[in-house]
Amino acid sequence: MSTSGRLTRFGVALCGLLIVATAGAKNDSRPAFDHVFVVVLENRSFDDALFGPTPFIRELARTQGLATWYFGVAHPSLPNYLAMIAGDDFDIRDNAPSCLASGLAKDAPCHAPVHETLADQLEARGLTWAFYGGGLPEPGSLVVEAPHGPAGALYAQKHNPFAYFRQIVGNSARRARIKPLDALAPDLATAPPNFALIVPDQCEDGHGLAACPDQTDLAGRSDAALRRIVTMIRGAKHWSDRSAIFVTFDEGLPPQGLAGAPRHMGCCSDASGGHHIATIVVSKCGGPRRSAAELDHYSLLATIEDGFGLPRLGKAASAVTMADLAGRECP
Repeated sequence: MSTSGRLTRFGVALCGLLIVATAGAKNDSRPAFDHVFVVVLENRSFDDALFGPTPFIRELARTQGLATWYFGVAHPSLPNYLAMIAGDDFDIRDNAPSCLASGLAKDAPCHAPVHETLADQLEARGLTWAFYGGGLPEPGSLVVEAPHGPAGALYAQKHNPFAYFRQIVGNSARRARIKPLDALAPDLATAPPNFALIVPDQCEDGHGLAACPDQTDLAGRSDAALRRIVTMIRGAKHWSDRSAIFVTFDEGLPPQGLAGAPRHMGCCSDASGGHHIATIVVSKCGGPRRSAAELDHYSLLATIEDGFGLPRLGKAASAVTMADLAGRECP
């Protein structure tokens, strides 16, 4: 069945409860955030995310805000993560480590963009941020991967964009905001950051490794991990109508791989793109709704910056936002 046919079927299942936004329309109703959590999974097309062995993602798509025409900005992973926090992919088209990584071999290819980030903006306003990475060995670690071995690494630096910016990792206090995923639960119980980027390990984000227990059920494992994370956040005392969870994927892959037809590769600011992916906005009182606007990772950043009253960085400046899916106040 085609994507359009599946979307039709999915829309009927929502019993007419969804609010459909006009494609490409600007929405001037800006949300106001106290806490934003962005959970990033890996390498699933829109169809694979919503019509695979992913019951929790389907539940969120039925009951929360679904962006039906959302795209990654590039391939492979790294440029998409950079776009989410800096408003630019810096024309990077590889997963080379940060030039600031520990143990980096001399003359090894690496990246260290010089650019303002969302973390810089938040701190300038007296707000807080954190990165929570599955498999990260300790707070502030700058390892390229962990553990290192032939079976693959649960933590991969390419999924941690904050590690690439010198103004962050060159400051010990700021670097300490790069935390293992296990730190999320105690932080939620005490003082969660205003912004959190959450990336499960590579066996639980859908990426997959030789070391993963069941290579045939990567989508199911990532769906279960997402359920645990979202349930934890929604159960925290700070969860309110000024909170939002954005669930997205770094990039999508067509069934035949990147060598396949380029249809539906990108939109918006970068037509080359990172393929069509599912993105869902979870809020306390938003209810089921859907947007057909053309969106990408710059739209995500623009929505977050608007919600915190921050100026937009880079390509987020001209992006269509997701305000129609976020920031609904409880009655």
